[in-house]
Amino acid sequence: MHLKTLVILFFTVLLLPLPMFGQGETSNWYFGNGAGIGFNNDGSTRTLTDGRLNTFEGCASISDAFGDLLFYTDGITVYDRNHNIMENGTGLYGDPSSTQSALIVPKPEDPRIFFIFTVDTSIAENDPDFGLNYSVVDISLNDGNGAIIEKNSNLLPDCSEKITAVLKDCFDQSVWVITLATDDLPTLVDSEVSFFQTYHAFEINTTGVVKESVKSKFEDLRITDPRGYLKLSADGTKIASANSSSGLYIYDFDAKTGLLSNQEMLNITSANKSAYGIEFSPNQKYLYAHTSNNFGASETEGHSSSLIQFDLAAENISDSQMVLDTREIYRGALQLGQNGKIYRTIAKNYFSGTPYLGVIHNPNMQGNAANYEHNAVFLNGNNATQGLPPFIQSFFDQIGLIKNDDGTRSNSLAICSGETFTLEADFIPGAIYNWEKDDIPIDNPSNSYHIETSEMIDSGRYRLEIIPPDPSECPIIGDGFIEVRPIPAASNTTLMQCDIDGNDPNDGITAFNLEQVILTDDYTFSFFESMEDMDSNNPISNPVGYTNTQPFNQTIYYTIIDSFGCENSGDIALKVIPGGMESTMQNLLYTCDENPDDELLLGTFDLETFGSTNFSGFDWVFYASPRDASLEENPLPNTYISEPATIYVRLENNNQCQGIEQLELIVNPSPIFKFEETFLLCTDGPPLTLNAPLGFDTYKWIKKEEDSETIVSTDQSVPISMLGNYSIELGYEYHINGEILSCATRKEFIVNPSNKAIINDILIEDISDNNVVEILVSGDGDYEFSLNGVDYQDANTFANVLAGFITVYVRDKNGCGISQELISIIGYPKFFTPNGDGVNDSWQILGVNEQFQTNTSISIYDRYGKLIVVIGPESPGWDGTYNNRFLPSSDYWFKVELEDGREFKGHFALKK
Repeated sequence: MHLKTLVILFFTVLLLPLPMFGQGETSNWYFGNGAGIGFNNDGSTRTLTDGRLNTFEGCASISDAFGDLLFYTDGITVYDRNHNIMENGTGLYGDPSSTQSALIVPKPEDPRIFFIFTVDTSIAENDPDFGLNYSVVDISLNDGNGAIIEKNSNLLPDCSEKITAVLKDCFDQSVWVITLATDDLPTLVDSEVSFFQTYHAFEINTTGVVKESVKSKFEDLRITDPRGYLKLSADGTKIASANSSSGLYIYDFDAKTGLLSNQEMLNITSANKSAYGIEFSPNQKYLYAHTSNNFGASETEGHSSSLIQFDLAAENISDSQMVLDTREIYRGALQLGQNGKIYRTIAKNYFSGTPYLGVIHNPNMQGNAANYEHNAVFLNGNNATQGLPPFIQSFFDQIGLIKNDDGTRSNSLAICSGETFTLEADFIPGAIYNWEKDDIPIDNPSNSYHIETSEMIDSGRYRLEIIPPDPSECPIIGDGFIEVRPIPAASNTTLMQCDIDGNDPNDGITAFNLEQVILTDDYTFSFFESMEDMDSNNPISNPVGYTNTQPFNQTIYYTIIDSFGCENSGDIALKVIPGGMESTMQNLLYTCDENPDDELLLGTFDLETFGSTNFSGFDWVFYASPRDASLEENPLPNTYISEPATIYVRLENNNQCQGIEQLELIVNPSPIFKFEETFLLCTDGPPLTLNAPLGFDTYKWIKKEEDSETIVSTDQSVPISMLGNYSIELGYEYHINGEILSCATRKEFIVNPSNKAIINDILIEDISDNNVVEILVSGDGDYEFSLNGVDYQDANTFANVLAGFITVYVRDKNGCGISQELISIIGYPKFFTPNGDGVNDSWQILGVNEQFQTNTSISIYDRYGKLIVVIGPESPGWDGTYNNRFLPSSDYWFKVELEDGREFKGHFALKK
């Protein structure tokens, strides 16, 4: 169609009376965190992922009469049909925490102009509340992308977070926009609390927005909680107000005057008493409420919500309530869709939504027959939060054209291809019935439209305009969304089976797996031995393992049903190939025992390579038993771990058995041996020689680096001169059909370093009653220490060491050698006996000689301090004489001045 023609048609449709709205204006919803859904002509939905909203609650969307998106908003920013910010489309006075932040209303008789009504809220001390405002969109600007030409015109300085709209009547195209607010002057209690007591109805007509509201004030109303939805019934006769902790109210509404009356508070008996989202059923008989336990918004757990239905025709509406669903979710919205279903948000908490919507499929039905489905619409990972876009409720003022068995009406019907359906409205004598499908007129003057045998092309949106004979009465609009679902394909097929059931392989009787015809789990299959059994729904009880009753050839029947109940049928020709199981070749497959240290002979078999090599030209699958091969149950993996066994390969062409053969799986033993995990190499000695056990066919010594392996030797013995990680691999060789199969076992070991100790220092504390020696060493070995070369200890410290010359020994426990060093422990004898017997005949300082403390001076005095003699370390010592005369037995004193600068004094005894 030419663009100019489309534009003319667009404006022509918009100029029609408002009851003709609803053909497409509600087709696209954007909400939550980039979430959205669109409505198809057959009543199904599609997921929209191109939205740019990021709002906790309020939002609004509008499309044209053909269902094409015009713009959408969170009440603050306006996005055009291309999802760009509309010109001048920022800074509107909505709020992301306002329940119904925005609502969009077309200007009557002016297809260019739309009004965006916004309601603000204050959520913090410094957050202003701008009340009720409206902004004006001219959609004809910017090549049809629109622009804001007037922004934030104030209507009320303060109001609740709720707003709704409805058509005034079908001849006067004015619209009422209604909110709950204070009166002209707020009602104050203790100068702090302001009650919402007044409903303000603002008329939008051909001149624009009438700024003086029609007020319905209820003196006994005490609303302090601004949260919750305000909704009108589609026919404009009822209005419901949800006020969270302040209660749920319902009123009569007069669309001609804009006045509310007959206030009634609905008592919620559910544990979740705070009403937030509300919606009327398409037939205006039921009110639905999404209530919660009003748990704090800052909490992420502990939330609970219920979905409640009220019967508005009941004598006591509160007593009629029925709980359809209760679960641990946050409060949320309810919104009627053009297909007659009600959609529900199901957030986790205030901050976290979910990528699903719940759906009430049959809201015109009472109780559980309303058919609520949780997680019914997947949003492709984008999250719905708490809000859904509200619309002028008159968009949904249409009678259902589908009559249910109980006499109620609905807007949508899903049927299977080939089934019949009838769309019907009440017969009004003298009325004119204008039918159309997907905006194309249908030549049918009757009050009903019937399709005897439906086809896929019959899916779509059917609309009926009924023009009463009395010109003062409004036209009646009917809607019917028909989804014709395809019946599943069911072809006639053949199952060929090999006769291997263990009985006579030539009798033509064997077991079949009838489920081999099932190629998808999307359908339900049933199998029948005869057409009569299929007609009486007497299915075969054991389709897996079914044994044919007629030799060689038999026909059975099946039905296939999809998840919607659409059904088809077909037949299966069973054919039996006689001859039993054949083995036309020596099918042997060898492998090696993977873990020779356990008690199992277990190996891994490459069935993929064996099948591809030996059974080319067939479709092949391996099984553990003849029965599994026959019924095609429990197929073996292509990489199969098994003990020695016989398995079976089923050969097929086009899913038909061509034969079954045996395959012998043979597991050859792998070497069993023990080998140390750690060895020590003396790094300052010769190479380490390692010997592998005798009696194997192959030997392989492997040096392992971080990313590589190097074969060091293939001999039974190997000299190792490098440290690191190694492997020893020993193998058996099996000669099979002229080829060699090597089964090897590998063990890992490490060569660590060891060596003689390096004596770094020897710390000596001498010239005392407790001489101490501490030996400090370094090296890679494990060391022990000794002062005599015989008695070793792990500790490197020795106490109570005798004075004199001592050799210290440090031995590597790993056998890499001994390090030794001579040391001097300085001391002196307490007495000496110069009697010529060869024992203690002289006195000398111990630990001092020509090697240690060479330049040492030793002075000896008598008890009166007289210097007797001065000797050096090279001297044999003092023999007890003075001027060649032996001195008497007595105590004598000495002073020692060591080469290293130390001095010490003491005394000793001369005894005779």
